[in-house]
Amino acid sequence: MIKSPEKIKEQIEFWFFKYHVKPKEEFNGEEKFTLYHLLSDSLKAEIEGKVKLRNSELPVLVLHIEGSNYIINSTERFIQIENSRVETIDYKDFEWHTGFESLIANRTSSGEITSIKHDGEISKFGIRKRNGEIKYWKIPTGSPGFAFWNVTKKCELIGRKYQIVTK
Repeated sequence: MIKSPEKIKEQIEFWFFKYHVKPKEEFNGEEKFTLYHLLSDSLKAEIEGKVKLRNSELPVLVLHIEGSNYIINSTERFIQIENSRVETIDYKDFEWHTGFESLIANRTSSGEITSIKHDGEISKFGIRKRNGEIKYWKIPTGSPGFAFWNVTKKCELIGRKYQIVTK
């Protein structure tokens, strides 16, 4: 299927709203997993200073990990920003998520175990490429992590079915 970057952006946003069962107006850009265009201009400038977007590539969603660490879902790829390091996985190379590496997100100093279902922790999350390689990126546990998992697993369709065309 041939789609423009704008149509792919609309498709990703549709998946995002469908998962959350909320309209666009209920998001403000302060959520851990949110719409990129709702971020403050200063944060967008900071991110775009670290990431070189391709000619017709549009940033769509952003998952805030912690500090200045993010994962951006663009119309073409996952973009991980970890401090000043950037790593990407094109959707054409993305096969599926393998989920959290462990059901345990963290162990507190008292030995208490926190589950990946608990908000507020960070845990390794697997992204499997078509060549079988699995990249483990740290993402938030709980609601933001599961939203990211469920919304972005559909990006496999973009890489497999869509041909991006620009005017």
